[in-house]
Amino acid sequence: MGAARTVFKTVISIIGVLLLVASFGTSIVAEEIDTRISEDCEDLAGSVGQVVGADEGQCQDARDLRDTLKSLTTPLLIIGAILFIMPILTSYLLKPSDN
Repeated sequence: MGAARTVFKTVISIIGVLLLVASFGTSIVAEEIDTRISEDCEDLAGSVGQVVGADEGQCQDARDLRDTLKSLTTPLLIIGAILFIMPILTSYLLKPSDN
């Protein structure tokens, strides 16, 4: 039973680390999309292209994707931190005392 518990805690911790990395990844990608939006969509030519419809909705799609990624960053960070920390804390808090 002890080995299965250790494997389970290890797997949960690894999932937590992966979610933390995913949180930082979504943050970086959202910032890159934001930079590209400001370069390509918010200048004079980009604004005219949006009004005329020449961009075929790509600027709005990029804004929607950026907003979605930004909204995912915090939940991924919180869930990842919980999944990483909880198995470690339970190992120390529920450790049998050596008497």
